[in-house]
Amino acid sequence: MVSMSKRISALVALAATILALGAAAPPAHADPAANSGLYGRGDATFDGVFRQSLGILGLVANDVKPGKAAITWLLEQQCADGSFQAYRPDPRKACAASDPVNYTGPDTNTTALALSALLAVDQAASADAAAVWLAKHQSKDGGWPWFLGSATDPASTGLVLSALMGEAPSRQVPSYRKATRYLNRLAVSCASGGGLSYERGAAADPLATAQGFLGLVATLPVSGSSSIKLTANPTCGRSATDAAGSYLATKIMGTGALPSAFGSDPDYTSTSFAVLGFVANSNGRQAVTKGTATLVANASAYAMPAGAANPGALGLLLLVSEATNMKPTNFGGINLINALQQSQQ
Repeated sequence: MVSMSKRISALVALAATILALGAAAPPAHADPAANSGLYGRGDATFDGVFRQSLGILGLVANDVKPGKAAITWLLEQQCADGSFQAYRPDPRKACAASDPVNYTGPDTNTTALALSALLAVDQAASADAAAVWLAKHQSKDGGWPWFLGSATDPASTGLVLSALMGEAPSRQVPSYRKATRYLNRLAVSCASGGGLSYERGAAADPLATAQGFLGLVATLPVSGSSSIKLTANPTCGRSATDAAGSYLATKIMGTGALPSAFGSDPDYTSTSFAVLGFVANSNGRQAVTKGTATLVANASAYAMPAGAANPGALGLLLLVSEATNMKPTNFGGINLINALQQSQQ
C-alpha cells in the first residue's frame, strides 16, 4: 500500500512535470521518428501524452486546427484497451500494466486529458474507447485512483469527471452523481476554510481542490464570451462545489495564485485549472481577474523557461486565454499559438 504522503507527493509531481520537463534536454534513448508530431523537445517519459493533450486542447479552444502529425502522435499512443500511459517510446509494443508502486503503465490522469483532446479533434472512436476504460475503473466509493490499484483521490477524480462529461453527458450522469457524492465527503468545513482534502478529515489541498472543482463544473475546453458576466467570488457552503470555489477564490485573492501542496513556489498549473473552473461556473469574477493577471505576469517563466517552449504550460495558458477573452498572440508578451506550434517535432 502506497502511503498517503507518497501519493500526494507523486500527484503534485505529475502537475509539476508540465513546468519542469518542457525545457529538458531530449533523452539519449529517444527515437526522433517516434516523436514526430510531439509538442516540445524535452524528455517525454513522464508527461508526453499529458502535454500533447493540453497543447491540442489549447489550440482548438482558440480555433486553431492542430497539425495532422500532432493528432496522429496522440492516436498512436493509445493502448489497445483504450487507456493511455504517460509515454510509449515504441507504440508497436503493448502497454504495460498499470503499476501504482512504480507509477508506470496506464493511468487515469493521462487518459482523461487524452480523452478531452480526442473529443476536441473529433476522434470519436478513440475517445469512446478511452471513456469506456475510465468509466469501467470508477471505484466503489465514486472516485478514481491515479493508477489502478491505488486509493482514489479528488485530483484524479476531477480530471476524469471533466473528460467524461464532455464525451457523452447523458450516459455519464450516474458516474457524475457517484463522483459528486465522493467529492462532497472530502469537502472541508467552512469553519476550517473550505476546499477539498485528499482524505476525509485532512486539511484542504490546493491541487485536489482545483482539479476537483474543475471536474464538478467544467469540460475542456472552456469557452469564453464577452457577453457572459461572471458573478462575484463564491461563498462557502456544504457542497463540494461551494467549499472548493470559496477556498480557491480566497487563496488566489491572497497572493494571486494557488500555493503548491508543499508551500513552495506558486502553482500556476493549479491556478490555471481554478480560473477555468470559475469561468465555466460563471462566478469568481475577482479571483479570475487576479489569477489571470498573475498568469500573464509570469507567462514567460512558466511557459517559456530559459526561452524553451513548455508545451503543457502553453496549452493551459491557451485555454485560459480563450476562457478569459484575452489575446493568445500576446499573453504576457508571448504568442502562445506560435510558441506551441514551433515546438512541434
